[in-house]
Amino acid sequence: KSFIVAECEAEARADAAQGLCEFPQALAVRLALRFEKRPADILSSMEQAGLPAAKDQRSTVKAIMRLCHPDKCKHPEAKRAMQILSPLLA
Repeated sequence: KSFIVAECEAEARADAAQGLCEFPQALAVRLALRFEKRPADILSSMEQAGLPAAKDQRSTVKAIMRLCHPDKCKHPEAKRAMQILSPLLA
């Protein structure tokens, strides 16, 4: 596992421990924020972290967006994560 993924996992565990949201949701948010400058690199990291990976990029991005959608995830950065991930659907 890459250092970045391990770092995001640690941050996500802390978020979950504080009761912000479930661990997978926090991990999706943390990874999206980390890769804000290069969102195309998010996908391989999400898969490395054990988050949903589908048959194609669009399905994978949709699955990850479901995890961090602000209606389902109470993480304070959930909305920002959605904004980062949205362009990957295009």
